Amino acid sequence: MGKIKDNLQSREVQLFDMYGDPPQFTLHEMRLVFRTRIFLNYAAAVVLLLTAFDTHGYRAGGMHLAANVFLWAVCVACYVTVYAAVLAAWVALAPGGRVVRLFRLVPMTAAMSLTTVVVLAMAAQYSMLAFGMPALMRHIPYNLLLSFTFESLLVLFILPHIDTSLGLGLYRKAERAAEPAAAPSAAPAAVTEEWIEDPVQDPSPAAEPASARPVVLGGKSFALEDLRYVKSEEHYLRVATQTGQQTLRGRLGDLIAQVPAGAGIQPHRSWWVARAAVAGLKRGSQSDVLLLEEGIRVPVARGRRAQVRETARDWQITEH
Repeated sequence: MGKIKDNLQSREVQLFDMYGDPPQFTLHEMRLVFRTRIFLNYAAAVVLLLTAFDTHGYRAGGMHLAANVFLWAVCVACYVTVYAAVLAAWVALAPGGRVVRLFRLVPMTAAMSLTTVVVLAMAAQYSMLAFGMPALMRHIPYNLLLSFTFESLLVLFILPHIDTSLGLGLYRKAERAAEPAAAPSAAPAAVTEEWIEDPVQDPSPAAEPASARPVVLGGKSFALEDLRYVKSEEHYLRVATQTGQQTLRGRLGDLIAQVPAGAGIQPHRSWWVARAAVAGLKRGSQSDVLLLEEGIRVPVARGRRAQVRETARDWQITEH
């Protein structure tokens, strides 16, 4: 049980298919995505579309409009719940290291198959449609195609916007799958995440050198030169070092207060990146992205774009 709990806290799952960069996330990040207004609005839009087009003809079979809306709301909620449960089970039990991969069709098929059973059973209570194996065999293929379409729209268009708004960095490069697993440490008292208003650290050559004093996060000590990046996730910090990652309880301000000027940069309220970890800066008309040597893309907050660009020039970072 202890290993399963550790896996649920520290492991990441990478959902891959034939479309572009696969999203990679922890279960904690998955919960954050589900709670965003963008995701909830998309889920509501799916319910309205299914109702408007009278999918499967439930209203034509005698179902009232209110019951039809309720039915599709239950359908979407059931699908998301089962999908998340499959991912959690895979993260907890799958063999491998810190990052486990899963073909996107696996949780989609499991979630939609079970959801179809639930929806048909409910529809039989509110309409003249019969519930049985023939009806299931007719509905499941169509529902799988429907769920694949809606989920592809989510992954390709909606999730990148959620990623940018939260600063999670979900589209991590596949090279990170080779990183070794790191055991989580005991968590101290809860703290509250906050926006760190400190200016971008001075990148000048005369900046204070890295101190020999260790950086203490979540009751654990780290050598400053070993840190690659630290990412805030609500009350937790994901600490990436040269040897792996750990998830600790704490706030980003605990790190900012300890690191010397010039040791790194805070491009976003949720991120601190060591100077040695930065491989490039990708400029964009709407937003910039820091490119790390690990292949991770770190979002740059709009209010910090000018400072980050100036820092990149002073550090002689390659700009794209």
